[in-house]
Amino acid sequence: MNRAQAESPLKVVPGKRSDSHALAAKIFERHGIKLGEHDASFAIVTLNELVMRKLMAELLDQVDQHNKTALAAFQRTIQGLEGHASNVVARQVRDSADGLKNALREETASARLGAQRMADDIRKTYRLATLVRSCVVGAVLAIVIFACGFWAGRL
Repeated sequence: MNRAQAESPLKVVPGKRSDSHALAAKIFERHGIKLGEHDASFAIVTLNELVMRKLMAELLDQVDQHNKTALAAFQRTIQGLEGHASNVVARQVRDSADGLKNALREETASARLGAQRMADDIRKTYRLATLVRSCVVGAVLAIVIFACGFWAGRL
């Protein structure tokens, strides 16, 4: 028997009656042992298969349980992270709101100061305009009175 034959897998599934002939032929080919269809070796193979299936089912149950536990722990971790992230975002929003509030206060104070300066400038301008107007009216009245006096003096 060559190495390729020894390493080639059996392409039959144990437990089926038609497969027992193929298995018996493969055993004879590899080991030179002739097995019959009702040989006890096939019962041992079937027993091994059943034990293996039971163990695989138990192992899969354990894996499922482990996955459920790990998933629950992961979900708790995610919820904790969400809570922490919410706190961080809330803190950042509060800090930003405080910064905006302070900036608005400064801008409002600056605008108020600018408005007061403009009001003072307008008052000064109005006073100056009123003073100039009063001076002009006074000068005109003085000229009129002088002219009246001059005219009365000529009479």
